[in-house]
Amino acid sequence: MSRLLSILIITISFNTYAFEDTLKSQNKRGSYFDVAWAPVGLSLISVDLMRDSAKFGLQRMARSMVKDDFYTHADDFLQFAPSALMYGADILKIPAKNTPWHQTKFLVISEMINGALTLGMKYAFGIQRPNNGAITAYPSGHTSQTFVQCQVLFNEFKDTAPALAYSGYSIGVTVASLRVLKNKHWVPDVIMGAGLAMLVVNTVYYFEPLKDWNPWKDRKNRKGELFFTPSFGNNFYGGNLRVSF
Repeated sequence: MSRLLSILIITISFNTYAFEDTLKSQNKRGSYFDVAWAPVGLSLISVDLMRDSAKFGLQRMARSMVKDDFYTHADDFLQFAPSALMYGADILKIPAKNTPWHQTKFLVISEMINGALTLGMKYAFGIQRPNNGAITAYPSGHTSQTFVQCQVLFNEFKDTAPALAYSGYSIGVTVASLRVLKNKHWVPDVIMGAGLAMLVVNTVYYFEPLKDWNPWKDRKNRKGELFFTPSFGNNFYGGNLRVSF
């Protein structure tokens, strides 16, 4: 396995191993520190690697594995694969931590927060891409987008289908690697993208915003009613119809 993939897999595996213990019980949340320290540590690694000697060295090592004109659109499609796996598992009735509605709710909330933070950091730091492109390199949007879904998939199925839960990370590492191999991002960009996404998702799962909001449940339990009251008068025949759902 290439050295670049080894670096990414080791750092991501370290993070997910920590969460396997801290998120083991659905009824006991533990402290917020338990679910935050690992992705924060991953992000600090990224900051340290932003040193020119490390950043340029890692990029040269990664790019030496492919031709200068290497390009693929695979990462543009793979970034949505973890969600497809999650909903596919729901269709197959594989037990999960939450219902599909709650999965979607936490996923959307995480995506919104992560997207805002990622975009804000891109323009706040203004790091130029390694291909001399736009100054929106840090952190990697594709990577953070993918790892939001990877972490949601992991949190939902780690206790009932571990193989499925961990499979998302192989997709995340692939997307991160392709962003570097395409010379779209520095290695620290993708590490920060992964760490930020994991932190956001686990924060959402820890505090569970809008936990009790489920309009579909209210509608499902509500019984429909139909009332018709006839009315009669001189030269008038009719009534009042009332329908409620």
